[in-house]
Amino acid sequence: MSFAHQRQDDRPAVEGMDAAQRRSALDLLARLQPFFPEVGFSLDAAGDDGLSAAQFWAEDGAGLEAGLAYQDCFAVGMDNKIRAAHLIAFYGNQLALALGSLYLGAGIVAGVRRLRFEEFSRAYGERLVAAKRFHFSLSMPAVGDNAPGDAVAFSETFAVHLAPVIAMLKRRTGLSSGAQWRLAADSLAGGFLEIGRALGDEEDAMSKALAIVKRQGTPLYSDKLCYEAIKVEFGEGSGDQALSRVYRLRGGCCLYYRTEGGSFCDNCVLLAPQERRERLQAHLLASQTG
Repeated sequence: MSFAHQRQDDRPAVEGMDAAQRRSALDLLARLQPFFPEVGFSLDAAGDDGLSAAQFWAEDGAGLEAGLAYQDCFAVGMDNKIRAAHLIAFYGNQLALALGSLYLGAGIVAGVRRLRFEEFSRAYGERLVAAKRFHFSLSMPAVGDNAPGDAVAFSETFAVHLAPVIAMLKRRTGLSSGAQWRLAADSLAGGFLEIGRALGDEEDAMSKALAIVKRQGTPLYSDKLCYEAIKVEFGEGSGDQALSRVYRLRGGCCLYYRTEGGSFCDNCVLLAPQERRERLQAHLLASQTG
C-alpha cells in the first residue's frame, strides 16, 4: 500500500462537519465510552498537554519512554523487545477502539489530532486501581470527504498512523516490523470484536475487520489471524447447558511466555489448535460460572 495520500491526522478537526453529524458522532462516542474505560476518546482537544502523534512518539520524546516503561506493570523480567511487543499491542488496541467506534458505529473514518497518556482509575473486582490509558482527540473528515468510509480508507488511516510508531520501536528496541504489524492486526481485530459486541452486531464487526487484515499486500495483512466460535457444555444429564463465544485467535505473539513466570496466552498463535481450543473452552467456562 502507499502512504502518499493525505494523513487524516492533518485534516481539519470539526470544521467539515455539520451540526447533525457532530451531534451524532458525539452521541455515539458517549454511548460507547462506558464499554471501554481503558481508552479515552473525544472530538475535542485532548487537553493543553496533548501532543501530535509525531511529537508524542519522537525518539527523544517522553511518550515513547513512558509507554515502554508502563509495560513493566504487566509482567516481571521484560526486555526491550517484550516491552515493544506489549506496547504496540496495547496502543494498537486502544487506537482500534477509538477509531473503530466511529467507523463501525457511523461509517466515519476519523483520524487522531492529538493524544496524551493519562492516569485513570479502573474497576478490578470490587475495588478501583490506578492505571494509564491513551486519550485520543479525534479529527473528522474534511468538507467534501464525509461519505461513509470503507475498509481501504480505514486500513490506510490506521496503518499511516502506526507506521512511524512501529519504525521508532524497531529502532529503539530491535523488535522487527513484521512482528509489530502482526500484533497491530491482532489489536484491530480484537478491538473490532469488542465494539461489535457493544453495538450488538459481532458479525458486521468481524466482517469489516477481516476485510482489512486479510487484504494481501498491506502491512496489516495477517495470514494466521482469525475468529473462532468456542463452545462448551456443562452440567449433568438432560439439564446440560451450552455456552458459546467468539474469540479472536492471534496471528502474532506478544512474547509474554519469555517473561519471568510467563506462559503462552490462551489464544496464542504458537499453541497447537486443539490445545488453544481447550484453553479457551476453560476460559469461557470460568468466565460464565465464576
